[in-house]
Amino acid sequence: MSELAAPHILALTAYEPGKPADELTRELGIEDVVKLASNENPYGPSQRAIEAVSGASLIDLICRVCASRAEHAVFGHPSFPCYRIASIAQELDHTAVALRDHLHWNVDDLLDAVTPATKLMFVANPNNPTGSYISGPELERLLRSLPERVLAVVDEAYVEYADAADFKPATELRGARERLAVLRTFSKAYGLAALRVGYVIGTPELIGHLDRLRAPFNVGTAGQVGARSALEDQAHLRASVEATIRDRHKLTAALEAEGLRVAPSQANFVLVDVSRPGRAVYEALLQKGIIVRPMPEPLASWIRVTVGLPRENERFLEALRAVLRRARV
Repeated sequence: MSELAAPHILALTAYEPGKPADELTRELGIEDVVKLASNENPYGPSQRAIEAVSGASLIDLICRVCASRAEHAVFGHPSFPCYRIASIAQELDHTAVALRDHLHWNVDDLLDAVTPATKLMFVANPNNPTGSYISGPELERLLRSLPERVLAVVDEAYVEYADAADFKPATELRGARERLAVLRTFSKAYGLAALRVGYVIGTPELIGHLDRLRAPFNVGTAGQVGARSALEDQAHLRASVEATIRDRHKLTAALEAEGLRVAPSQANFVLVDVSRPGRAVYEALLQKGIIVRPMPEPLASWIRVTVGLPRENERFLEALRAVLRRARV
């Protein structure tokens, strides 16, 4: 019997979300679980917001609408895996550009990957899972240097947490090129991960094309009301973002004091090299009720840790110290 799915779909690895806290409770009986795996805002949404569910996937929609078979997509590696998944699902040729030292963007490397068939370029800025970013001047150079036919997709899921002096949101660079799509989400800084509402900023022509294939009623009334309420409570957004940035610096300093390498981050998480298989450390932390995210190759000795509430960060640090001490014995 022939395979039910197409060969290019069978070659995909499904996206693996962070382990649910209630699952760990069922497995190990640990009630007070600290989940630092999914880059959610530990301060939660604004009290003005409500939650709903939407099924839209802008990355997948852009691949389906703006590129066809035999065309080409460029994205970084390691970066958000949905760029690869959406490209393969659309049967696009694609190039995963290796980040320098597996951590940092390089604009020239991205430009070198462009071919006459390139139609899409995805750039997460700040990047997930590394937390690195492309500076404003370099991002502008990238946007101006790309061939006119290429749609540059700048994914700014973590933009609210970027505080580097030379960071510049792509929304301030819209004059650099016409074919530019900027992606934003309510899942991170706005604390509405269950809402699954995001949006794209682009030209009327681009939005019109996306609307042709966008699923009807993909964001219900409750979702729209929740997102609008979150936007209106900027005081809550500022307070939670400022607290997360402050604690990101503290968490980085504490990890470095343990002799660990921490990648500089402009997001709401840190990536730390534990100098041993990251999945083994992840499994050991689970036994202590702490959920982080182990990384695959080429970052197999790294774990990604969401910046949580201060008490959660302290519990993580205590557990990690104990795990690493045991590994040294």
